[in-house]
Amino acid sequence: MDLWILFIERYMFLSFFIILLLISLFLLFATWKKHAELPKSLTLTITVICTIIIALSILAFIFGVSFGYNS
Repeated sequence: MDLWILFIERYMFLSFFIILLLISLFLLFATWKKHAELPKSLTLTITVICTIIIALSILAFIFGVSFGYNS
């Protein structure tokens, strides 16, 4: 329950990471669905970049909930 209260207090800051995470997931899913039509180097580049952005967004979200700004 305390985690939900922390999220509610910091929703504006954390919503940026959620939106970035959703965009990266959508791009990764779209690339995975069209990987036969795209060049392999482009597919690999998009997959690596999206994976890094997803991992960083999750870590930033956890950091923001745990040690974020308290108003």
